[in-house]
Order: sequence, then C-alpha cells, then structure tokens
Amino acid sequence: VTWTNPWGEHSYIDDIEAREDGGTPGFLQTIKIALAIKLKEEMGVENIQKREHEINKIVFDKLNGIDNLQMLAGQHTDRLGVFSFYIDNLHFNLGVKILNDRFGIQTRGGCSCAGTYGHYLLHVDKNKSHELVDIIADGCLIDKPGWIRMSIHPTMTDDETIFVCDNIIALAKNHQEWSKDYKYDDNSNEFKHINDNHIEDVIIADWFK
Repeated sequence: VTWTNPWGEHSYIDDIEAREDGGTPGFLQTIKIALAIKLKEEMGVENIQKREHEINKIVFDKLNGIDNLQMLAGQHTDRLGVFSFYIDNLHFNLGVKILNDRFGIQTRGGCSCAGTYGHYLLHVDKNKSHELVDIIADGCLIDKPGWIRMSIHPTMTDDETIFVCDNIIALAKNHQEWSKDYKYDDNSNEFKHINDNHIEDVIIADWFK
C-alpha cells in the first residue's frame, strides 16, 4: 500500500512483483523476538511497566513546555514508551538526521506506517489529503507529512533519558543554524551533510570486484 486515509481510500503499489514479494524470511527477526520474550520474562511485566512510567514522566517533564516542539497526542501520558513529535519549521527527516549526526540519537522520521491515524494527529482534512496525494504523485516528497518518533526502553537510565531529551531540546532551539550544514535529496526525501563524501561506497568498493 502506498497510502491510506480515514475515508476508506487507499492506493496500492503498481508494480505487481513488488506488491506480491514477501521478502526474505525473517530468521534473524524470529531469533530476536525469542530473546526479547526471554528478557521480558526475566524482567517481569510489572517491573517493565513501572520503569516505563518513570521514564515517560521524565520525557514529559522535559519536553512539555518547549514552545516550538509539538508532542502528538500529548494529553495521553499513560502510554507505552513511544513519543511522536514535530518541531515547527523543521522537516522531520532533517531532525532525525541532525539527532543522529550530532548526538548519536537514533529516531525515525515519517508517519510510522500510520498514515490514516496521522490524518487525525496532524489535522489533515479530506481536501488537504487529496491535495497532498497529487503533490506526492508528481514526485514532490518534501511536503509529505510526518513526525519524529522516539522510543524509550525500560533498561535506559535516567541520565540516558535526560541526555536524549536535552538534545531534542537543543535541536528545537538550534535547528535553523544546524540545518545550514545539510542539503535535501529530492529522490529519497532525506537530507545529507554538505560534506558527505559517500565514504560507505569507498569502503565497500573492493568487496564486489
């Protein structure tokens, strides 16, 4: 599926091969799931929930009240450790890139496979939705709506949580200046550092000779 909306409309990928391709069986994912379940059993669900609530409180206390940072569904404080937000006048993919490059903080940009719910979160009405679909279909991706998603884990320490939040706040305060170091790639809808020399291509150049 390319996109969906709250009015029952959707679009499938045109390429039948891509649409029907199940991909590589998830052997590694299955192993990881088993290890995650084992860890959950060792930690105990009540302990996990208690720690998540403690970390969630730190996140809300730190990020609420930042003028240009909008926490989506922020009224729901009793939640899993997943936080979606956007910063005014900052593209979500650029925010993700800066957090990674400057602080080693890994987040996700986009609508998190929740396009229909995203219509409600971002107050996109039917007319605006159709307008965006037409723009995206023409190949212009920069106006595609989205947000930055951050997840916490119950094994995180208070200091680690505060580190993440402090640097999200720093991003909110300094993104206009930091954004000057990046250029937009309209093919991928991502941002690259102006000094990006594709070092990964150099590293693997001899692998396939």
